[in-house]
Amino acid sequence: MEKKAPAEPPTAAAYSNVIVKDQDTARILIDSKAFAGRRTMIPVTENHRNYNKHAIINDSVVARAQKVADEYKEKVFKLIDMVDFPDYINNTFLNTLGQILVVQTLDCANKVAYADGVKTRVLTLRGDDVKPTGCMTGGVTEHGDTSILTLIAAMHPRKEEINALSKELDVIVARIKATEAIANQHREMTGRLQVLQRHLAQLKNKVNGSPEGLLRQEIADAEEEIKKAMTENENTSKELKTFTDKMKMLEARKNNDKATQAKRKKELTSELQKLESQASKIKDKADQARRAVMNLEAAVDDIGNTIRKYETEWEAKKKELDELEEKLPGLTVETETANGVQKASMAALTEFKNHQRTLTTRVTKVAKECDLMRKEESKTRGKKEEREKEVVRLYESGKANKKHSESLLRKCEWLADEQVHFNKRGGIYDFDGYSVNRGTAELKETIDRIEAIERTLCMKNVSNLDTCEAKVMDITNKREKLREDFKMLKKTIAVLDRKKVDELVRAHKSVNEDFGKIFTCLLPDASAQLVPPEGKTVCDGLEVKVSFNGVVKDSLHELSGGQRSLVALSLILAMLKFKPAPLYILDEVDAALDLSHTANIGMMIKTHFNKNQFVIVSLKQGMFSNADALFQTHFADGHSSCNLLTGEALLKAKNDTKLAKQAQEMIDAEKAAKKAAKKPTAKKSKPAPEDDDM
Repeated sequence: MEKKAPAEPPTAAAYSNVIVKDQDTARILIDSKAFAGRRTMIPVTENHRNYNKHAIINDSVVARAQKVADEYKEKVFKLIDMVDFPDYINNTFLNTLGQILVVQTLDCANKVAYADGVKTRVLTLRGDDVKPTGCMTGGVTEHGDTSILTLIAAMHPRKEEINALSKELDVIVARIKATEAIANQHREMTGRLQVLQRHLAQLKNKVNGSPEGLLRQEIADAEEEIKKAMTENENTSKELKTFTDKMKMLEARKNNDKATQAKRKKELTSELQKLESQASKIKDKADQARRAVMNLEAAVDDIGNTIRKYETEWEAKKKELDELEEKLPGLTVETETANGVQKASMAALTEFKNHQRTLTTRVTKVAKECDLMRKEESKTRGKKEEREKEVVRLYESGKANKKHSESLLRKCEWLADEQVHFNKRGGIYDFDGYSVNRGTAELKETIDRIEAIERTLCMKNVSNLDTCEAKVMDITNKREKLREDFKMLKKTIAVLDRKKVDELVRAHKSVNEDFGKIFTCLLPDASAQLVPPEGKTVCDGLEVKVSFNGVVKDSLHELSGGQRSLVALSLILAMLKFKPAPLYILDEVDAALDLSHTANIGMMIKTHFNKNQFVIVSLKQGMFSNADALFQTHFADGHSSCNLLTGEALLKAKNDTKLAKQAQEMIDAEKAAKKAAKKPTAKKSKPAPEDDDM
């Protein structure tokens, strides 16, 4: 669909808003009552205050509107994209037109304007205006009684005449275009010739009045001064020679008249000194003049190069000028020919313009008649569309009323029981006094009140309302997004919960298996396992079940202290086997155990933890026999020391009969203590002596 602006003015706000230069202009227009109705003046200087980041409708809203318009195979456009306006009033146009959409038909406009998530003002290409507030404008309000067919019939006799005049106009326009090419070429060549002539004159003036010309004059003056200085130097040289000759002559006379000679010698010497000083001064001047001449010669060389460069350019321009002068006679002939053609064309054009004015007058008259016919046609079409709209509205209203009636019957069950009393005279459901005209009058009165209220509304508040609605829609979109994120979080939590349960089940299976194996290794005739309480799962908790020779104990309280220690040690080691560590430290875990249990602990560690390192502090020989290395600690003189046992010391510690005997004595003492505990009077067992800590 081609994008174009609606046939009618785009917004009601465009009728009431007038953009002026500044506040003074607005005040003058208001004071002079330049407008018949009420208008809102918007100065250009206040454009920056009209900025609103929510002025343009959101792209998500446009996308929802496009989904609705797809049902009618139409496209949705922003009105602000169809209007051209300068940048210095952009905020004003954005606030006025930014929240308006444009579609093609009225049906689509009704759907889009009231769609969920859109709720914005919609225009059609025909000029219908649909607002989500319930107000809709459109159609034509002019009235007339002239038949459209009667007006159209007056155009047919002149149709052939208009076509003939249009053909003549095309022929004349073609002739003008044919002569325009020659005239343009002549004007272009004449312009180039004038430009080159001006450029040549400028070059001549530039050469004559340039610094190079001035330097030539200075060089000539300097050469004259040098000539004068050389002449003076020659004259001085001659005088010096004359005086030298006189001195020689006087020296010859020296023998004849010594007194006169001495006196004359002094005079000549003084004159000679003066001449020498003058000669030195003249020589200095000559040197200065010579240096000035050398500098001037260097400058003359540079100027000569520049002059030769300009002469080369001048010769090129002169050559180009000669070529243009050679072409000038032909161009002059072409120009004269073109001027003749142009004069003929101008005469034809003048004649055509006169004829065109006549045709324009006639066409204007015909156009006015056509406009009248179009207006009548639009009136008829508007009336037809109004009737169609009214039919559609009544049909939709009937369907809506039927649905509303059915919903009321479903909602209010008592209506079915009371329906038999409807329209009974004198009853509470007597509708004889209420007619359609009365309802229509009440509806019209309500509509008039709404229109009166709309006229008193401030358009600024309406714009603010649109802004607030945009903010509400934005917040609604954010809420929907948060809901989606919340659903995603719930899904993630559920997945993590499933993974947690799976991990707990896996850990329980592994730990329970290792727990049973380790406990059986420590107590050969016993078994243990981790089971959830009755009626519960692993996630609710676990409890330890121990059995001896197939008999399950009800509680851990039925076990002895050593057995409970073995249960705790087995459980801890089973969990550590599920999550292994690089090093384990056990500090006297066998302190409360029998020697046989101690040996079982050593065997269990060697069997089930052969890839782990253990550091065990123990005082019993049963633990030493399974150790890979033994360290013995001593405490003497307030200091403790530790040394590694190797060789015979290591074998002695592992196979020490004394320690074995002490262990056996400790076992017997424990048994005696257990028997004594059953009697009224119990004996204390003597503790085994301990010399060293192993």
